[in-house]
Amino acid sequence: MEPIENPRARALRIRFGVCLVVASWLPIAQVTIWLTAPSSGQAERIRAVIWGIQVVVGLIGVAVAGSQTIQVAKSVGWRRSPGAVWRLIRSPNAPADPAL
Repeated sequence: MEPIENPRARALRIRFGVCLVVASWLPIAQVTIWLTAPSSGQAERIRAVIWGIQVVVGLIGVAVAGSQTIQVAKSVGWRRSPGAVWRLIRSPNAPADPAL
């Protein structure tokens, strides 16, 4: 088993990944189109480009948060991993096992 890394760094990566996933769901394309008022052809291109970027950002967020979550799950078990990840996000200095 690999050594446990700094819990603060792991929590930061999980938080960053979750923020990227949330940011990928923001209606940035609609706001941009509303603010710039382009023609219909330009609006479709703007929407496609922004949605493409948002999909990539969301996938990066899933990869960052997911890799750290998998490491937590391997160390505490799959059944206990949701609670351990939640505790890690809330307070990184708390022990991963509530019994400790």
